[in-house]
Amino acid sequence: MFRLILLWLVMVGTAGFLQQASAQQEFLIVGEEWPPFEFKDGDKVVGIDVDIATHIFKEMNIPVVFKMLPWKRAWSMVEEGKADAVFSTSFKEKRVPYLIYPKEHMWMSEFVFFNNAANQLDQFEGYKTVVEKDLKVGIINGNSYHPSFWKAFPYQDGSTEYDGAKLSQLNKQLKGAVDIKVNFKKLASNRVDVFAADKVIGQFTAKLLGLNKDIGFYDVALYSKPYPMPFVKKSKYPDIEKVAMEFEKRLKALKASGQYQAIMDKWLK
Repeated sequence: MFRLILLWLVMVGTAGFLQQASAQQEFLIVGEEWPPFEFKDGDKVVGIDVDIATHIFKEMNIPVVFKMLPWKRAWSMVEEGKADAVFSTSFKEKRVPYLIYPKEHMWMSEFVFFNNAANQLDQFEGYKTVVEKDLKVGIINGNSYHPSFWKAFPYQDGSTEYDGAKLSQLNKQLKGAVDIKVNFKKLASNRVDVFAADKVIGQFTAKLLGLNKDIGFYDVALYSKPYPMPFVKKSKYPDIEKVAMEFEKRLKALKASGQYQAIMDKWLK
């Protein structure tokens, strides 16, 4: 009897939460473009993460909107509490005061070095080759990358820990740009020699730009990195912590049901 009462209370609580959510304002998710996970297609924001978020928030009766911005502008909205969640944001201690990080990731990234196919080297050993040959490396300004990346390309003062405030002190091999599309155009025109990016995102972006025959990649994984969708602590959205917990629970269920993989396959196959 006690278990039945407890189950009834949980169901009533969840139903009440969802009913309350349906009457609330739109939920704003921001981020930078990371095709095929989130990107602009004309006036619409589309992608794998967009489909996942849309599916889950529909179940939760919460209207959701998406906004793609350069990373620095998106992060500014997070700091100021002008967004409710942010796509594809890796874990960093410095971000913890601003974000509620779920344990469940939205997607797992595998980073490789992309190259101009016409200039591809016969032998390539990852960071070692790039450093020894003094290759120009394209990066996205404001992206944290992996600790191994900064060890290979330390700041001019010798620091090997990412610091977004030290843009002017970047390793001289690193060449910053605003986003992935600009980096691929620079790669195609030989303004940089390599560009570190997620393998799926890179291939998809090159295809979108019509550069898939000009851009290749070295099949040496630099690192893998999980990307969750954190929720914004300063969000004005009611019960943001409850929303975060409910979303994560439903994301786990989506993966277990096979629907998550179906969404991935829709974009990648």
